[in-house]
Amino acid sequence: MITFEGAAKIYPDGTVAVAGLDLTVETGRTTVFVGPSGSGKTTSLRMINRMVEPTHGTIRIDGADIRDQDPALLRRSIGYVIQQAGLFPHRTILDNIATVPLLLGWNRRKARARAAELMELVGLEASQAKRYPHQLSGGQQQRVGVARALAADPPVLLMDEPFSAVDPVVRAGLQEELLRLQQELHKTIVFVTHDIDEAVRLGDRIAVFRPGGELAQYDAPEHLLARPVDDFVESFVGYDRGVRRLSFFPARQLSLRQDVVFDTEDRVERARDVVEGDGEPWVLVVDENRTPLGWVDAAQLIDKPAGLTLGTLEMAPYGHTFDVATDSLRAALDAAVLSPAGRAVGVDDEGAVLGVVSQEDLGAAIWSVSE
Repeated sequence: MITFEGAAKIYPDGTVAVAGLDLTVETGRTTVFVGPSGSGKTTSLRMINRMVEPTHGTIRIDGADIRDQDPALLRRSIGYVIQQAGLFPHRTILDNIATVPLLLGWNRRKARARAAELMELVGLEASQAKRYPHQLSGGQQQRVGVARALAADPPVLLMDEPFSAVDPVVRAGLQEELLRLQQELHKTIVFVTHDIDEAVRLGDRIAVFRPGGELAQYDAPEHLLARPVDDFVESFVGYDRGVRRLSFFPARQLSLRQDVVFDTEDRVERARDVVEGDGEPWVLVVDENRTPLGWVDAAQLIDKPAGLTLGTLEMAPYGHTFDVATDSLRAALDAAVLSPAGRAVGVDDEGAVLGVVSQEDLGAAIWSVSE
């Protein structure tokens, strides 16, 4: 547990970087500091390992005042990940990861063995151990940075905008990797970002800072999105916060239609009976494994000769699917909005179609959880 008690940082010229922060970071959870530039989020993080010395107040880690500890020893006991990894360019990947264990007095063999374990843990190939940082991609370098921070198995991990320098696809992959690691390791993580979507995705708790280093709100992400405390927080989290909030509601609660799903060998007249029965304008065609192939609109079914199969008709693309068991209502809504049929295709973990849901039915489900 990390406790801030009136912690402040005021520079000699009177600039207030952090103004009297009172906050408790829970053990084994991920707490995200988020806010605009100049709001004190990074300064607050760096006060934890005394890279920035607090001017006033107290910061405790598991009850121990950080001022009672030697700064160098304190930093070696805390994992630290920054933008662009901050790797030593003249050291191999293996030796970069082994840096802190070696500083703590581990022998080289033990430190390198630990580094090799962590390479596998963060998704790096063993063949990359003897490479140098410039030989890796930006995303791979960030994985090395995470592995290095974990090398001595610290209970606390500080992450200062670690994924902001990579492209969106790599960033999403690194976020997913961090979520996986945290499920396994249960570290006390303090993560700094300026991106509210990243904060909502990663954080068990989110601290929103306002300019001047003041804490505006500290809450669970779903509560932050549902009940921002003031206009600043509401503006910062975005006026589409209702859509973001859907990420916290599971898609498995949706009622899916299966009667409009047909395979390629089904007859046109069978599909026509369904669409004429309730005015449904689309049917989904799947293959023998129930993998989606595309949408057929009702207009194509009219006046077609008996015996014609659906596989002979022109199909519109089905868009992208959502996993009924693991995805959220937000993923289902996204799939429906991007579908040419205005319908989302729900699948199981093997990609087989379980059913479809329309935007209208999604709207009803969203309304029910928003009440």
